[in-house]
Amino acid sequence: MKKETEGGILHWGRETENAETLQWFRDEIRKAYGGRAPKVLDPFAGGGAIPLEAMRLGCEATAVDINPVAWLILKCTLEYPQKLAGQTRPLPEFILRNDEFMTDFFKKAKGYSKTEVRAAMTKLHERLKKRKKWNDNSQPQQTFGFVNEGAEDEGELQADPAWHVRAWGQWVLQQTRRDLAKYYPTYADFEPLKKNSVAYEYQPTKLLKLKEDGTPDIEVLNDEFSDDYLAIEGNPRWVVKPTVAFLWARTVACKNCRVVFPLIKTLWLAKSETKRIKLELTVDKATRVVGFNIIQNEPAKGGNAAQKREHDKRVGEGTVTKSGGKCPACGVFMTKADIQIEGMNDRIGQTLTAVVVDGGNGKEYRKPTDIDLSASSSIECEIDNIFANIPFGMLHEPVILDAKGNTWCSLYGINEFHKLYNSRQMAALGKLVLSTREISIEGRKYSYDAEWTEGLVGLLTLAVGRLADFSSRCVTWTSGGEFLGHTFVRWALPFIWDYCEGNPLGGTSGNYRGAVEWICRATEHTCNATLQAVPPSVLRGSAINPPGTGLYDVIITDPPYYDAIGYSVLMDFFYTWHRRALHGIIKDGSYDSDQPLAPKWNSETNDGELVDDASRFGGNKKVSKDAYENGMAKAFVACGQALNSNGRLVLVFAHKHPDAWETLVSAVIRAGFVVDGSWPIQTERVARTRSQSAAALSSSVWLVCKKRPVTAKPGWDNKVLEEMRTKIATQLRDFWDAGIRGPDFVWAATGPAMEAYSKHPVVRKALVDGEIMTVGEFLTHVRRMVVDYVVGQVLTGAREKETVAADRLDEVTAYYLLHRYDFRMDEAPIGACILYATACGLTDTELERTWDILVRGRATSSGDEDVESNPDDDDPDSEPSGSGSKVKLKAWDRRTHRSMGIEAPEGRPVPLIDRIHRVMHLWKSGDVQKVDEFLDEHGLRRNELFKRVVQSLIELSANGERSLLESISNHIGAKGAIADRGPLLAFEFEEDE
Repeated sequence: MKKETEGGILHWGRETENAETLQWFRDEIRKAYGGRAPKVLDPFAGGGAIPLEAMRLGCEATAVDINPVAWLILKCTLEYPQKLAGQTRPLPEFILRNDEFMTDFFKKAKGYSKTEVRAAMTKLHERLKKRKKWNDNSQPQQTFGFVNEGAEDEGELQADPAWHVRAWGQWVLQQTRRDLAKYYPTYADFEPLKKNSVAYEYQPTKLLKLKEDGTPDIEVLNDEFSDDYLAIEGNPRWVVKPTVAFLWARTVACKNCRVVFPLIKTLWLAKSETKRIKLELTVDKATRVVGFNIIQNEPAKGGNAAQKREHDKRVGEGTVTKSGGKCPACGVFMTKADIQIEGMNDRIGQTLTAVVVDGGNGKEYRKPTDIDLSASSSIECEIDNIFANIPFGMLHEPVILDAKGNTWCSLYGINEFHKLYNSRQMAALGKLVLSTREISIEGRKYSYDAEWTEGLVGLLTLAVGRLADFSSRCVTWTSGGEFLGHTFVRWALPFIWDYCEGNPLGGTSGNYRGAVEWICRATEHTCNATLQAVPPSVLRGSAINPPGTGLYDVIITDPPYYDAIGYSVLMDFFYTWHRRALHGIIKDGSYDSDQPLAPKWNSETNDGELVDDASRFGGNKKVSKDAYENGMAKAFVACGQALNSNGRLVLVFAHKHPDAWETLVSAVIRAGFVVDGSWPIQTERVARTRSQSAAALSSSVWLVCKKRPVTAKPGWDNKVLEEMRTKIATQLRDFWDAGIRGPDFVWAATGPAMEAYSKHPVVRKALVDGEIMTVGEFLTHVRRMVVDYVVGQVLTGAREKETVAADRLDEVTAYYLLHRYDFRMDEAPIGACILYATACGLTDTELERTWDILVRGRATSSGDEDVESNPDDDDPDSEPSGSGSKVKLKAWDRRTHRSMGIEAPEGRPVPLIDRIHRVMHLWKSGDVQKVDEFLDEHGLRRNELFKRVVQSLIELSANGERSLLESISNHIGAKGAIADRGPLLAFEFEEDE
């Protein structure tokens, strides 16, 4: 089921039909600010989502980021679209001769019907015949289409910025294909277009010759056949098989027998219900050379699904695991450390294992030919010529290994960025950069102004960066879906054993045209969204240096979270290409610097990228953490300076660790802000990189703050806590009635509660002289109150007489009920569980190891679930299975510790959930006497809370567990009335007598 907004301002791409609603919002926003557009600042702007939405709503947006990659994205997302929105120019003459492009243009840009497209193309062809063909060495007689043919014809060829990016992207591709197509061999097979039973003589595959423009010439092979023959699809003819990808494996010499063998994770090339193709390794005993065959139809074996999976795993097993590689010639195992040593000494090679081509009925796989093998090496002669004409030359910038190990490719000798690519990838990306730069010269023939040219080159530079993401030696081939992945499937630069090289000149996934199309679609959206927007300000700078004092009405930002993402060390991957493409073209100096890498940390100024990275401080974790926290505090102080007196600071936070959240809130309070609201908003895409295995929540928390009056006085903890309880008591019911559940319920209540604390510059402890109540201590009270409320709802079924939660329930049982209520027995995101555990005064580690109620799950990813194709398996330092970002409750019948329910670790009170699970084990064993003895010994018959928890578990369970609990409940009830009812629950009242 797909959820989709139906109207209003939320749905992108509906600016036209929602124009009236959007304008109403813009008008109302202006009214709230005295008829002017409010000024909005984002000091950690990143990709620009927040300032873009602000512009869409008519605000005057300022976007700041210290990283030049983010800065370029901001210019392409905010500045260029707003400046160029609504502008059109005649398409360049070279593209008018491209029938495929022009047909697409008339159909999509002009909205023509098929008949109108045919008429427009006919008219275009007729007029092109009358004109002198434009080429690189002559000036066209008319450079702006058909301006002498009438205003109607001129308007027909006018195009917006996105279509000009498409046109010039095609020009860049043509220049690159013309020079490099010979290094991407294309073959043709002799076969019918439509398979039938008609026999025909087999003919060997043929290498296609290239046309002048670099495209394969299939027509010359089929010249011997008549048009009538070719019209019958069942007749065999030469059919072009475009290359989709080249599959490579790293190689290393065995430390024992010195045979050079491939490091292959899986032998499967394609594995689905209907298609089973795999590699077969061969070892020539005479030459001791490892070779490859391709098995086109590997049979499935096994009596059931489990046996089939086991068979597939066995026959698909490659030569390498996360631990190291096994030599197929002698069987000796080379450890991960052995391979790393080989890499650091530049002794890891590579070999081409298979070629993927696009057949008439899907992907096909063939063995590499001698031409395939030589093409990749022979292209090296082109590289020096290409990079000699590019600023800064070859990519010798260093790959920096940060403290978190995000760039672990460097452990294998990939210590400079050019080593992330093979020769053909380097040549292709270099030629695309060179051609992109040439647009600034070619554009002069069309009298483009600097603004238009800069926009074209900037947007097409992003296309080169996007292609680089699909064109490195960090890309894997997914056998389940038969597609190539991309470099940043996670926030890391990994070392991949067997990688996939796509065809940037082709028409399948991972190609340059596809990268350009993505950029163009985004540009169309942003141009439409910012057509009436106030011009933005895009600045590259530090968040601790505000771009003005008292200027801004609202600051909305999503700040960095400790070490969650090593942004700068990873974005250097793109910066190395961006600086080469834009040097000398964008005039503000951001890409004219000789600095080889994006800013990291400047110890002299104590400024730079705010991230907790101990590698920048000599490995000192405490200094690194302090630098991050102090830097964030300075940034919030700068926000206070930048805001006007009535301004608001809104922080977006999605980190899973409560202590990180507490540190951020502490910094906000120290900077002079009062937290007076928080809202969980589901802004995080489930399939995004960080949601797979990082410290992220499914929802973002939006924390709303205002400036604290300078006259504010210190507070006392007892009064602050009393005010907090009074303030949120009714709000908890409102949030619950509004349908807010899970961790979002905790977050929603936290903001309003924080106002009682943050309105004081400091909160002192009334009973402890000289001590203050920290943010963490205060939030512990808040979260426990919220947790008790939820537990009360679970235990009572939200009865109307319920007023407060079951604060008598022990912490472990409270956590268990919260987890069970929200996630049942399914896997749950670790972030939510850490939050609940903290609210109950516990940690996730305690729940797993001390109390034995949590089980770690493996982090999952979208796409192919085939374990052989999981890119995380190439991470030599990744967490083992069972330590991922998912956890689930341990089933009661798997909790078998002898002392469970009888005594607790370290003499602590025994959790009620342990008592219940012990009773369940005794009941299942069939010894009713032991059940009764246990109930009586621990006073459970008279414990109303025990019975209430059992009833709640009955309602939350299913099948066998439910039946077992119902039997226990009935047994306890059948024992007769209870003389001593026990103490009342906190949410119960005595009945009137």
